Amino acid sequence: MRQRTAAIVVVSGCALVAATVAGILWIEHRIDEAGRSDLTDFGVDDVWFISAMASATVVGAILGLRRPEHPVGWLFLGLGESIALSGLLDVYSLYGVVAAPGSLPAAEVVAVLSDASFIPWFTLLTLILHLTPTGRPLSRRWGWLAAASVAAGLLWMLTSLVWPDPLDPPLDEVTGPIALPDQLDAVLRVTRTSLGVLTGAGLVLAGASLLLRFHRSDRDDRRRLLWLVVAVVPLPAYVVLAYVASPDYPLLLYAATGGFVFLIPIATGLSIARYHLYDVERVLSRAVTYLLVSGVLAVTFAVVVISMGRIVGDQGGRSQLSAVVGTLAAVAVAAPAYRAFQEAIDRRFNRRRFDVVRRVRAHVREPTDQSIESVLRQALADPGLRAAYWVGERGRWVTEGGHPVEPGPDDLEVRRHDLPIARVAYTVETVEPELVAAAIDEARPELENAGLRAAIALQLTEVRESRQRIAAAQLSERRRVERDLHDGAQQRLLALALQLQAAQVNGDPERLREAVESGVGELRAAVAELRELANGLHPAVLTDSGLGAALDDLASRLPLPVDVRVTDRRFAPPIESTAWFIACEAISNAVKHADASEIEVRVEAPPGGLVVRVSDDGSGGADPRGAGLRGIADRAEAIGGSVRVEARPGGGTVVTGELPCES
Repeated sequence: MRQRTAAIVVVSGCALVAATVAGILWIEHRIDEAGRSDLTDFGVDDVWFISAMASATVVGAILGLRRPEHPVGWLFLGLGESIALSGLLDVYSLYGVVAAPGSLPAAEVVAVLSDASFIPWFTLLTLILHLTPTGRPLSRRWGWLAAASVAAGLLWMLTSLVWPDPLDPPLDEVTGPIALPDQLDAVLRVTRTSLGVLTGAGLVLAGASLLLRFHRSDRDDRRRLLWLVVAVVPLPAYVVLAYVASPDYPLLLYAATGGFVFLIPIATGLSIARYHLYDVERVLSRAVTYLLVSGVLAVTFAVVVISMGRIVGDQGGRSQLSAVVGTLAAVAVAAPAYRAFQEAIDRRFNRRRFDVVRRVRAHVREPTDQSIESVLRQALADPGLRAAYWVGERGRWVTEGGHPVEPGPDDLEVRRHDLPIARVAYTVETVEPELVAAAIDEARPELENAGLRAAIALQLTEVRESRQRIAAAQLSERRRVERDLHDGAQQRLLALALQLQAAQVNGDPERLREAVESGVGELRAAVAELRELANGLHPAVLTDSGLGAALDDLASRLPLPVDVRVTDRRFAPPIESTAWFIACEAISNAVKHADASEIEVRVEAPPGGLVVRVSDDGSGGADPRGAGLRGIADRAEAIGGSVRVEARPGGGTVVTGELPCES
């Protein structure tokens, strides 16, 4: 069926239901005007009538629009109209037979139709259960069974029309009893009763076909059918209760018929259209568990109260004591009963989930040497499962060993108080997402502990890497000093030695004098080179006059203006040396790479620390992972400090070093 045609049919069906309801309201208004408002008082029967009609119509309309090729949607639309038509026939007969006798034509015939109008509900529900969720019966045999059930329902309705049940009390006042020969009366009653039993049995067997279909289905079809299990499992009880309650207990009759007529449309709609909407396994298992526990509590309370009443009697207000003792007994057995029933139902209903949850729960209660990642991997039988943990102080995801990792966008995230804890990657093709979610939910406490261990492991990893970088930097610096000494002062001194040796061998006083004069110049040049090399490692002015003087000296040799403001306090040599290297590296980057036009250097001494801040107006984009900035960060971290590299508002870079020191 095309979408446009389906929309027209759905709108027409809903309009027909609305028109039928409008007719019901109009006739009820006429009954009120006739002075019989007692026949139209709103009651329990109206509640189930409206609920059942609304659920069937709405679900039928939704399925008709979303799945027009599926017959169940159209069957639900028919069921909604059938329920509405039953109400219309009922109020029509009430008005024409009781409220205003003779005012409506064929009111007595309509009364008989009204009495049998519920029979089509059984046949429609039977077809719906046979055709859910695939739109086809389970097999050819089950298809013939569905046809036989429909035929039994039609014959039941026909016999009910030919020989109706005794009329409702208000109608019986007008029509009187209907008499037939005893033998014919007995045959018709047995036939009608047998057809009714066959129709009800067909409905129950239709529910049984769903259980058989569930047993034969794959994973997705099972999830579809689980929604119907919620409504179908109590179906035999509904049918039996409806037969027992009719007609002496109308409240039970309304509850029984309304139970499956109201629930089945909703469960069927979810089964066909939105079976991934909720965790239906948990809904069903929890519902059954609470039902069983409620029964145990009721029985426990009743047994204790009756026993206490027999022991202590009911004199002197002792019945209150029985009630209190019964309540305490029920409370005492509630938790053990819940755990026992829940474990038994989970084991029977979803063994795979039960085994996974039990395995993870056992590790959380008594942790072993295994990591929670390994436990999840084994419990879910997914070798590709990986866990990443969020370290908020560093703003990164890491493995439990502290190594940086980038989680995927489809990983399941574990949160606590709206803060991320971990993300778990799994193999979607082999593991159900709901199963992973259940395992992660049980593993949440251990995942938090693993996250704390991951943060510590990250710190240890950073310290280890920092030591390696410091050692490599020291080796590189030593080699640079060796190379500078070899290429500079060493060559000068070696040349000087050769000149003096040559002049001494020659014995010429003039040449010896020239060699000595030249040697003095070479010695001075070598001393200057050695002094410059030494200043590059650690300037003497830093040791003699402090950090402020050293930075002023450095600023005086730069080709751009540098605004230096430094505290007058002196600090321990390691602190001043580290602050010096931070400032030198930041200034060097600004001059060489940022194309800055001015630089600001601020050194402040807040309580318990030293803060070095170097900002420039250059192009920005400094990489804190570069060799130079990473090197000064390692120096700072080695003494318990830190270095931050940030963009300067308006352009440029700000390098801030925070170093701890005693006040």
